[in-house]
Amino acid sequence: MKTITFIFLIFNTLFFKSQTVGINQIDSNGKKDGKWVVYLDNNWKKLKDSVNAVYYRYTYYDHGVNIYPMGASGGKKFKLDPSFVQGSSSTSGLILLDGEYKWYKKNGKISSIHIFKNGEYIMCKEFYKSGQLHQFFDYTKKCDGQQHGWSLLIYNKEGGIELESYTCKDKNGVWPKMR
Repeated sequence: MKTITFIFLIFNTLFFKSQTVGINQIDSNGKKDGKWVVYLDNNWKKLKDSVNAVYYRYTYYDHGVNIYPMGASGGKKFKLDPSFVQGSSSTSGLILLDGEYKWYKKNGKISSIHIFKNGEYIMCKEFYKSGQLHQFFDYTKKCDGQQHGWSLLIYNKEGGIELESYTCKDKNGVWPKMR
């Protein structure tokens, strides 16, 4: 009986450890590396842990550099459109960002649209006060041969493109400074 219990404990330990391998890992220099869970409050403000979290999503770090940073979207001046709130609850009761989320300004004008798939960023659109598109982040576009990266288009108020940029590692394997 002791042998069966011992084997069961080893199996459970290995099974549950294998379920979390690759998430929230630290490299040999003590820096975040790989896929990480990000906990968010009602306004998508980043939290240190899940205690007061409502939502969660994933981001990726490359030896301490957050590749997919995200600022808070809500606040007293903004509201998440409840008809677009999607996502699946986990066993912890938190909502995994999955689908399309629209944030509106207090005056009813669109502020931003975010699209996630299984907690991972797909794209983000941010709008001018007039409702015209200001910035478009596309997290599906990568630089050749790189697993991570994103593109950014910035539009002027007339709708013309002011800036088109791709963010990925440089030839030395270094990420540019993120905002």
